[in-house]
Amino acid sequence: MNYVYLVIVFIVAFVIALFVQINNYPVNLNYFFGTTEISFALALFLSFVVGFLLAVIARIPQDLVNRRKVRNLEREIIDKENRLRNLYTSQSQSPQGEDKGESKT
Repeated sequence: MNYVYLVIVFIVAFVIALFVQINNYPVNLNYFFGTTEISFALALFLSFVVGFLLAVIARIPQDLVNRRKVRNLEREIIDKENRLRNLYTSQSQSPQGEDKGESKT
């Protein structure tokens, strides 16, 4: 599996390098405080990074909610396992006949 991942990474890196080589022309980047000239590939890369960071930031609240839910469910599982263990322990300590539902007569 690691080899497949490595091959995919190399293919993607090659495609990116080819794209940069083909689209190596300057573009004007206008921002609040001025303007600058950068390559098209760098502008595209910066746009990708900013979009990725915004997506990660937008995802953080939902991840926190999901982690809290998982933690609560794990606590609930532990509590139910303890209750079940206590139930088995209490049944094994009961007299032999009562355990099977038989009455002593």
